[in-house]
Amino acid sequence: MFYYETLNNATREGARYAIVHGVNSFDCTGPPAPGAASACDPSGADVKQRVRDSAFGVFGTAMTVTPAWYQSDGVTPGDNGRGQTVTVTAEYTYSTLIPLVPLPAITVKAESSLVVNN
Repeated sequence: MFYYETLNNATREGARYAIVHGVNSFDCTGPPAPGAASACDPSGADVKQRVRDSAFGVFGTAMTVTPAWYQSDGVTPGDNGRGQTVTVTAEYTYSTLIPLVPLPAITVKAESSLVVNN
């Protein structure tokens, strides 16, 4: 539960970062909106870093973070323009620390979606 809650909070922080850093911000992130000169961070590396920072280093480099921008339908690929949806997914495979009882690895996954408003 600890790992899930940490991932859940980290994805929420990453999604929040993405919605405030849309096409109209000075430090934008995500694919550029139509008519925008360019995106400051088209790959979403800043969002990924925000998720990692919000996870307090609990997962190290074993956590996979994937930000994606969609149109308002939540399915069609989109951009960082106002009204678009950003979904941040994080995944981590947990293995027991003390293998007294052999348990299989458990994949923990969390996802947050918000609407870009800047």
